Amino acid sequence: MGIFSTLRRQIIADLDSRLAPQFYETFATSPVTVYDVGAAGGVFTPYPDGPKSWAPVIGFEPHPESYRLIMDAGLPAHVTLHNLALADQTGPITFFSGEGLDRTRSSLRPIDYIGGESTAVTVEAMILDMVPEQLSVPPADFIKLDTEGTEDIILKGGAEMLAEHILGVQVEIAFWTQQSGGVSFADIDRLLTDLGFILFDLQTNRSDVRVIGGRKDKVRSGDALYLRNFDALWSETAEQSVMRTKLLKLISLTIGWRYINYALELADFGRNHGLLDSAEFNAIAQPLVNTSDLSDRTPNLPGRMALARLFETLAYAFHPNMKKGVPFAFNGLGNHWVVRRGKASPSVVGLHCPVLKSGTVNLTKSIVVDERHDTC
Repeated sequence: MGIFSTLRRQIIADLDSRLAPQFYETFATSPVTVYDVGAAGGVFTPYPDGPKSWAPVIGFEPHPESYRLIMDAGLPAHVTLHNLALADQTGPITFFSGEGLDRTRSSLRPIDYIGGESTAVTVEAMILDMVPEQLSVPPADFIKLDTEGTEDIILKGGAEMLAEHILGVQVEIAFWTQQSGGVSFADIDRLLTDLGFILFDLQTNRSDVRVIGGRKDKVRSGDALYLRNFDALWSETAEQSVMRTKLLKLISLTIGWRYINYALELADFGRNHGLLDSAEFNAIAQPLVNTSDLSDRTPNLPGRMALARLFETLAYAFHPNMKKGVPFAFNGLGNHWVVRRGKASPSVVGLHCPVLKSGTVNLTKSIVVDERHDTC
C-alpha cells in the first residue's frame, strides 16, 4: 500500500455499510443486490469494499468481446455475468458492436456518430422485469446503467422493479444528444423523479477546447446518482418487516455513497415509525455523528484560501484527466471524503433541506441523537 493510500485510510472514516452486527442477519437473508448493466471494462459495485455475500453483483454485457475479456480475467466470488442485453423486448435483437477501443461504446442504437467502426450483430435480449424469473436471481436493489444512450429503454422495461424494489440508480447521462439520438438527461431525470427518486449527485464531462486556451467548454455527458425518497415507499398498511428491510438497505446504500445526512434522517424515520428500536438507531447513528468534514479540522491560518486555490491551480495544470475546470477530487459521484471527528458527538443534529417530510419545518429538521436531550 502506497503512502497516499495509507494516509487516506487514516483520515477517512471507516463506516461499515452493513451498519452494525445486529443487522447482519437481515443482510445475510436479503442482501443488497446490485445490477451492472453494461459491464464492459469491469463490473461495478457502490461499496468501497467490493462485492460481498451481502452485496452481490449481477452483470450484463452483450458485447461478445467485452464479455469474453471479463470472463477470462476471472470474476470475484460474488459476481455473476450474463452475455445478455437488457431492452424493451425478449429474444434476438440487433446490437451495434463497437470495434477495438470503441467496444465499450456499443449500443442498441446506431453508433456511427462516434466515427469509429461498428458491426451490427444479433444478441439475446431480456426485459428488466423478467430477469428475476428467467435467471433465478433476486430483483435489483441498486442498478448501474452505462448503455450509450439506451438507458431509457432499459428503465421502461423495469417499471415493476423500479416501483417495488430498486432503491438507487447510477446512470450514464448525456446533455447534448443531437448527433447520437440517445436519451437526454432531461428525459432520464423526469422518468426517475416521477417514480420517487431524488437526484443526489452529478459527475460531468465537458468538451475539450484546451488548444485555444482553456478546458471548460459545454457540459457534454457524465453520470448521475439517484436515491429513493423513502416517502415514496412508506406505507403503514404494508408488511412492516418488508418496510424495515427496505429501510435498512436504503440506509446501507446511502452510507456506501457517504450521504450521511440522509442516512441519519432515514434512521430517525425508522425509529419514529417503529421500524427500528432505540438501540438499533444508536448503532446506526453514532458512527455517523462521529464524523466531520476535513475542513472542520484544518487551522484557519492566514492565507488558507490562497493556499487552497494554489493547489487547485496546480492540480488543474498537472493532472491530464482534470474534468475541464472542475477540481478532480470533487467531480466524482458520492461524498467519500468524510473524516473522523476530533470532538465530542453532538446530542442534536440540525439538517438543512432534509428529504423526508416527517419532522421537517421550514426546510430544516432537528434529530435527537442522544435521548437524554431534547430539542427544547
